[in-house]
Amino acid sequence: MIRIFDAFAVLCWMQEEPGSSYVNHLMEEAEKGTVKIYISAINAGEIYYRLIKSGKAREAASFLSDVKNKVFPWEVVAATNTRVWEAAKLKGEYRLSYADAFAVALAKEKGGKIVTRDPEIIAALSCDDFLLDQIP
Repeated sequence: MIRIFDAFAVLCWMQEEPGSSYVNHLMEEAEKGTVKIYISAINAGEIYYRLIKSGKAREAASFLSDVKNKVFPWEVVAATNTRVWEAAKLKGEYRLSYADAFAVALAKEKGGKIVTRDPEIIAALSCDDFLLDQIP
């Protein structure tokens, strides 16, 4: 089973918002090897800047350190030229933020479901062939 985390999913988990237990469950399954989780470097960067912007500089620094040290049970996927062009194409076709387009492009590439509760992604992709794993 392949899952793609967007920033919304990780922030939900970090801030222990409703649905965080589902994200935690997926991460536990990833540690067991039953789920493979990917996150775009662009989405990881989005998490970092959102933490800084919301006055949580220490959390941001800790998050960045954990990402660099591969503490989380997900694989950070680089924004290669091919992925940039695919995300740009998707941004042009759907009402998505540019960062969200990277999550969608990664889901297409890996054949996985996007784990999110982001209303923008859900609205943009609910009528298409993309597979969503909505956080309950």
